[in-house]
Amino acid sequence: MPRTSPRPFRVKVAQAYRALGELGLISHSSGNVSLRVGERILITPTGVPFRRLRPSQIVAMDGEGRVLGTGWPSSEWRLHVAIYRVRPEINAVVHTHSPFATAVACSFSSLSVLHDEGLLIFGPKIPVAEHAPPGTWELAERAVAALGQGRAVLLARHGAVAVGRTLDEALTLAGKIEEVAALFLLSQNLHAGFPPSR
Repeated sequence: MPRTSPRPFRVKVAQAYRALGELGLISHSSGNVSLRVGERILITPTGVPFRRLRPSQIVAMDGEGRVLGTGWPSSEWRLHVAIYRVRPEINAVVHTHSPFATAVACSFSSLSVLHDEGLLIFGPKIPVAEHAPPGTWELAERAVAALGQGRAVLLARHGAVAVGRTLDEALTLAGKIEEVAALFLLSQNLHAGFPPSR
């Protein structure tokens, strides 16, 4: 049988990355997106702003992180590879530097989920993985350990990661993480501004 053309999938990855920027979940060339297609991983390149990214710049890798063809993958490719290795049901990973989630990841050991919709999606808490230098296997391993079988994890002093069976699911979850984080921080401020209830 002929091999399925990778172009439609590259287009999807590029569109998802642009959507992250338009939603304010990344800026310039921060964050990254990947999609598993069979034995391949398609991932956003390093250093390309979301507004300028073309589908042809999406980098293909194998399951070990070796580049297939040309291009320089995101510096966080190890994070994506590590998640796919242990979560066979996951086909998409979205990593953002969204401001509210990153603020929580800088200041708390977990993100408490306060509203009903968030509880249905994530459960009572989103974990924060222990800090490790960006782009390292150490960061990838700590993220995988904290994520477990969940759908989201925060990276200490770094950002957020959402995983999904589809790219649309992972993209939606990335937005929901930021919503949960914003509500949590607003709640913290409201409690700080009022005396304790009796």
